[in-house]
Amino acid sequence: MVFAQVLGAAVNRKLTALLAVLILLTAGGAGLVSSGERGRKRPRKSGKKAGKGAKKEPRKEPEKEPKKDKTDEERKLLAEMERRKGATFPGRDPAFLVLPRPGERSQMVKELLTPEVKKMTREALEYLARTQDTDGGWSDTQFQSNTGVTALCCMAFMAEGSRPRIGKYGKHVNSGIEFLLKNVKKGSGVIAGKGSYQYGPMYEHALSTQALLLAWGDMPWKGDDIRKALTGAVEALKKSQRQDGGWRYLVSNQGNSDMSVTANVLWVLRTAKKCGFTVRQASIDKGTNYIRKCALPDGTFRYRYWGLHASPSLGGTGVIALMNQGRIDHKLIPPARDRIAYDYRRYTIKDLKTRRYFVYGAFYASLATYSCGDKYWLPWHKKCAAVFKSMQREDGEFYDQDDNLVYPTAMAAIILQAPLGYLPIYER
Repeated sequence: MVFAQVLGAAVNRKLTALLAVLILLTAGGAGLVSSGERGRKRPRKSGKKAGKGAKKEPRKEPEKEPKKDKTDEERKLLAEMERRKGATFPGRDPAFLVLPRPGERSQMVKELLTPEVKKMTREALEYLARTQDTDGGWSDTQFQSNTGVTALCCMAFMAEGSRPRIGKYGKHVNSGIEFLLKNVKKGSGVIAGKGSYQYGPMYEHALSTQALLLAWGDMPWKGDDIRKALTGAVEALKKSQRQDGGWRYLVSNQGNSDMSVTANVLWVLRTAKKCGFTVRQASIDKGTNYIRKCALPDGTFRYRYWGLHASPSLGGTGVIALMNQGRIDHKLIPPARDRIAYDYRRYTIKDLKTRRYFVYGAFYASLATYSCGDKYWLPWHKKCAAVFKSMQREDGEFYDQDDNLVYPTAMAAIILQAPLGYLPIYER
């Protein structure tokens, strides 16, 4: 027992001595190293001793090559391969056209969504939110409780990123879509409220169909109701195509057509095809042939094909109507595209803001120039935003020559938010 105690004491003395030696070695003649200095690497001493007063040269670190983004390299390689291949159709349906991807990342969000543009957009959306009717729809100076105006307001909020019951304006979108569903006419399938256009509800019907197509997948609790409404709405569009190939205000296949309504309907029918609804190619071909008859060699379009004068506001509608056939290489598209770009370069802000139906024309011009690439889209959007800045009123609204305030504000908000990419009507 005594031997064990003596042995334990000897072992403890040895361990204490060994610990003291380790502490001294750590101190190393230069004093104890502080906790902040322990993690630092000491510079290596050179082989030669420096003389008194000699300056020590800082150690040069080897320059590191910038890391290459493999994602960007892969994108450029795939873009070049697709460019050589050209536009393709995954099937026989021209509605599903796949364009080559761009080789570079687009900088449109940084260039176009300036603080000024964001402020204009925010004020416009707040104005729309304040002016919604209690029944979920929207009214305008000429169009009380109108389904077309309501559809545009819903799309303006969707362009911000909101969806039915989701996002800052989710409640407004949900109420607006509910309003459209409540105004579906039994039997005909036409979506039109009591305040429809006096000459016929085709504008309202087409825009309402477009809004329902865009909201359909985001409202599973209304899936069957929307599907039934869309089935009737698309059938109404197909049955009302006129003998000359186009459409007009009345939901009827009798009489003559006009270029503006025809382009709107073709735009909606293409979206319907993408959502799985059956639309005969012959109907699309007849519609685009009507658009072709309205075109002039200088890139402008007449309201009707026998008209004498072209309307500046119809340029964008002509381009998107021709593209709906899947013909991005149509010979009429380059002159129409160049004419839009020329007009916005040549005319001053004052000239453009006083143009009849300016916001309406700008809405369709935005769809056309966006699809033609950043070369045309970026300068066009900047000029358009400058015009909007001079037009916007104190409460955030925009206007037309008849002092309608709601639908021009909705169209302007959609244009200003297009760079965000939330609204699939902007395609490339």
